[in-house]
Amino acid sequence: MSERYNEKKEGLIDITGLIDDLIKGAFHMKWRFLILIILCVVIYCGYKRITYSPYYEATSTFTISASISAEASDTYMDNATANQMAKTFPYILESGVLQEIIAQDLGRQSVPGKIEADVMENTNLFTLKVTADDPEMANKILQSVVKNYPTVAEFVIGSSQLTLMDESGVPASPANPFSYRHEIIIGGIIGVVLCILLDLLFALGKNTVKKEEDFKRLFSVKSLGTIPHAKFHKRRAKVQELVVLDNPRIPRNFLEAARTVRRRLERASKETGMKSFLVTSAMPGEGKSTVSANIALALAMKGYSVILVDADLRNPSTAKVLGMEEKETGTLEVIKGEADIKDAVQPYKDSGVMVLAGSSPIQDTSGVLSGDNMKEFVKKLEEQADFVIIDTPPSALLSDAAIVAQYVDGAVFVVRQDYTEIDRILDGMEILSGSGVEIKGCILNDADVKAGESSTYGHSYHAKAETA
Repeated sequence: MSERYNEKKEGLIDITGLIDDLIKGAFHMKWRFLILIILCVVIYCGYKRITYSPYYEATSTFTISASISAEASDTYMDNATANQMAKTFPYILESGVLQEIIAQDLGRQSVPGKIEADVMENTNLFTLKVTADDPEMANKILQSVVKNYPTVAEFVIGSSQLTLMDESGVPASPANPFSYRHEIIIGGIIGVVLCILLDLLFALGKNTVKKEEDFKRLFSVKSLGTIPHAKFHKRRAKVQELVVLDNPRIPRNFLEAARTVRRRLERASKETGMKSFLVTSAMPGEGKSTVSANIALALAMKGYSVILVDADLRNPSTAKVLGMEEKETGTLEVIKGEADIKDAVQPYKDSGVMVLAGSSPIQDTSGVLSGDNMKEFVKKLEEQADFVIIDTPPSALLSDAAIVAQYVDGAVFVVRQDYTEIDRILDGMEILSGSGVEIKGCILNDADVKAGESSTYGHSYHAKAETA
């Protein structure tokens, strides 16, 4: 079975399923993601504040002019020539000669700042900008450039003259003021990106059953139906709702889904003579006990006599699912021959379902569930009812289901939507099949059924069924 699955999954990417996983992941992790975003904001703001280093800008705007020769200082070039001279200004600023002269002028080994020049297009106007860590030093560098530039420029473009148009003076505030608003935005963006990446990794790594069609495609097992969420309208009284078919507040689509499962089980029974079957899942929390109870009720509503057996001796929960009180004698005592079936079973209301609930949990179950006692136990149950439904522990976790499977006519496997990894489901199915029992089909439980997805459901409900 696992080999077939591996062959089918290679190169297969379900885009729709991936998007659905992304949405579900974001919804389920929303509070964790919110905390992550807040942490990113705090850490980023703290880091930027600690590493913040202000710098100051001193600026001046000049015109540049030059004479043809030293002897003719009163004769100036035209605007085109002056514009060309202005364009050469940035290159002269970057020259090692000017940098060295400015450093000497300031009494430093190098210029403690950055010098830039922007030329206004088609003019001889340019803006000189000096950036430094200290406002006073920024202004000193600017003044030194103005003073020493003509000396260096003379070797390149001849005699020149700078005319001051505007001057900022000593900068009063940093050119890069610290902004918490800006850092919060950046930190938030980083947090959102991290959340998206984590959500994507989570979705890509998630390998679960998402729809009913996956049973046939992945496991070569037919589907018995899909049980949707059972969301109840809010009530003032804080009373726990039982997710069972006889609950008058049960959603209509839940009832219809249970009927679909019943019809398919009836068909399997007619085709194979199946009278007793166990209900299990791969892992805990998939809702097998709730599904077992509702299958029993659905069959009883059709007029069948049904015995529902809680064979999960380690963690009995059938009575809890149905809202019943457990008797002192239960499944364990009957199997061991310490009590008679008629004395141990109890009717569930007037539904037609007889319940053999669990008693005190035990851990060593192998000796109880195997052997002639168990075989005789199932045989007697079949004599007293049309259907015998046995709720067993998860098959991928414990061997109990595989042991019980030797004595029944079939098995029903419950898979909760988008819950258990496919590999674990395969393990559970293979362990169960190894006992010789036929898996009659799978039930997709706790499914998010949207309107229009299936003709079985007249409208959309979104809810969570109890799991056991």
